[in-house]
Amino acid sequence: MLAKLIGIILIIIGMAGLVLPIVPGIILIMAGVLLFSRNRAAVDWAWVNNELKERERIDPGDNSDRGVAIARSLDVSLSKAKTLSKPNYIHALKKITAIGEDFIELEGGARFSSGKLADHLKGASHMIIFLATIGEKIENEAGVLTKGKEPLEGYLLDRIGSFEVESLAGSIENKFRKDYHMLRKSVSRRYSPGYCDWPIEEQKVLAEILDFSKIGVTLNESCMMQPKKSISGIVAIAGKGVFTKTGSTCEVCEKKDCSYRRVD
Repeated sequence: MLAKLIGIILIIIGMAGLVLPIVPGIILIMAGVLLFSRNRAAVDWAWVNNELKERERIDPGDNSDRGVAIARSLDVSLSKAKTLSKPNYIHALKKITAIGEDFIELEGGARFSSGKLADHLKGASHMIIFLATIGEKIENEAGVLTKGKEPLEGYLLDRIGSFEVESLAGSIENKFRKDYHMLRKSVSRRYSPGYCDWPIEEQKVLAEILDFSKIGVTLNESCMMQPKKSISGIVAIAGKGVFTKTGSTCEVCEKKDCSYRRVD
């Protein structure tokens, strides 16, 4: 509510052409519009439910004893996930200072080494670096259930957590796309360390820029995140029409052994 109020005030001030020069006025109007209509990132639980059923080949119409038991465990796991998850994210906007054949440089000296990423970002002027997580409670509870008397529920809960953070990351990407569309900018599909030829070790660069600890995420010696149900990545910003594709970046990746792969 406060953001919307501030947004309205900025729009009104920006429209006061007799008081402000046209350029600052336009800037204030745009800032006001972004605040007033600010899109919030959120988990799409319907998508999580459908994705889990599709990936695990769970038939909603299976009325056998096994099918009924799975459906019951799924309902319990979804309800538990909604209670245990703590969706959160942080992000930072950085200017791109150079894009070569196999590298990208940012203001401040940060550098990424990836030919695929460099090609993916052609035409971009800025980059948004982000980190999304749903916390550690789901994976902790899933571990307890799996080792205890409810292995099916533990397995389903763990899978739900994976799809949940994927949904959150997708929502963040869409939020950026909608926000910058209002400024006549286009936003690329998201890309993460470990995709294609982007070394997972460069996760450290993202962590240094964002300070992952702000939302309780750390990196181990293998550059894997803890909690595991976390996703870091980038999207690029360019002029209108530069980035037109949305959805998965799997079509530009040659890896075949990824559980999140979206293309054959």
